[in-house]
Amino acid sequence: MVSAEPGANLLRNPSFEESQGDLPTGWVFRSPRSEVAPDARTDDGQAHSGGRSLRMAGAGKPGAIGWVRSVRCEIKGGEVYELRAHYRAEDVPDVEGCLWVKLVWLSGGEGLVWVTYLTEAPAQDGGWWRLSGRRRAPDGASAAEVSLILRGASGGRVWWDDISLTEVPPGPPRRVRLATAYLPEEMRNPEGWMRALEEAGEGKADIVCLGEMVHVLPGAPRFPYPIPGPATDVLADAARHHNTTIVASLAEADGALQYNTGVVIGRNGRIAGRYRKTHLPQAEVEVGTTPGNTFPVFDTDIGRVGIQICYDHFFPEVSRMLALQGAEIIFTPIMGDVRTDMQAYEAVARARAIDNSVYYVTSIRDTGRSLIVDPSGTILADSNNEPGVVFADVDLDQEYWEPWLSVEGFGEFRRLWPKERRPERYAALLKRR
Repeated sequence: MVSAEPGANLLRNPSFEESQGDLPTGWVFRSPRSEVAPDARTDDGQAHSGGRSLRMAGAGKPGAIGWVRSVRCEIKGGEVYELRAHYRAEDVPDVEGCLWVKLVWLSGGEGLVWVTYLTEAPAQDGGWWRLSGRRRAPDGASAAEVSLILRGASGGRVWWDDISLTEVPPGPPRRVRLATAYLPEEMRNPEGWMRALEEAGEGKADIVCLGEMVHVLPGAPRFPYPIPGPATDVLADAARHHNTTIVASLAEADGALQYNTGVVIGRNGRIAGRYRKTHLPQAEVEVGTTPGNTFPVFDTDIGRVGIQICYDHFFPEVSRMLALQGAEIIFTPIMGDVRTDMQAYEAVARARAIDNSVYYVTSIRDTGRSLIVDPSGTILADSNNEPGVVFADVDLDQEYWEPWLSVEGFGEFRRLWPKERRPERYAALLKRR
């Protein structure tokens, strides 16, 4: 077993320069059956560095599946490690679906297994691609293994090189105070919303979600304004004054068109993002509201956030689109969801959080229950029909390890679903029926 040394590569023969026969020393080839086993061997003709790489080829075998696994190395539970892998691929139809890098944490004493994948987007590195990600070793873990996997791609080839696992300093804590407001109809006026923002500021909220189509201009009727414009100016002043980022839905005018628009206004008073509601109920269509067409996500000083508005909450595709772009928190200003005697609303909020491994924050009127839900589906805060603001302190880097049949151990769904989903099979989602 390779011992851990801070800053040093813990993997043996990481560039595959040493070999015994066709395979690199310090690595073991595995496949479920010879009929689907890829061809795996060192290659003197391709290298990211040095003179060799590891080549895996589907060898014309339908359903090809195999992996090369490193020998175990010692690690320390609770510490942070960076895993890197370089690759080149030819004739691989779906690189993300066919090439996998798996990191397995092990506890020899208790036999526990934790499995995670590199799901970060690759970066170009010369004529090669680099996959990299940082992971915290679970408490109790004492060893690690890395597997390089070829799955499918019967006619494809991949070359792996310069694989590293190194201990790195932990990043700064990502602890955030989330807040959301509930105001009944009679309080949904400029005075009510300003009081809610004051309460959020007094509670030291990092970010607060207000409701759908908020009315924040004193003395003005409720009608659309440009963005940026008078309404966002009022919210910008409040964001600066209370040192909190604000998420809200506003009526937006853009020339002859009108939108139901979600805005993110940073604590510096600048508009960090704008989302136009994509799914409109007939009532909005008939008053001339235009639907938006994109699902943007926004970088803020606390993390990456997305917005959906009211009826969007009824469509699972919206949350998934935001999560696929890296949203860590999804904010949902919403008038109401009274389906099944108001039972559906909580179930949907919890399901969206679980399915996408995100924090899910709603600000609602009709049910009286503005919610903050964590990625495990646990309700962290519930206004429970009490007007005002509720808070939840969260760590955006918190891990949610669960027993998982897919990996025969414990897995984090946020690391599993991006690799294990099969978008090439979802064509029916693009059809009306």
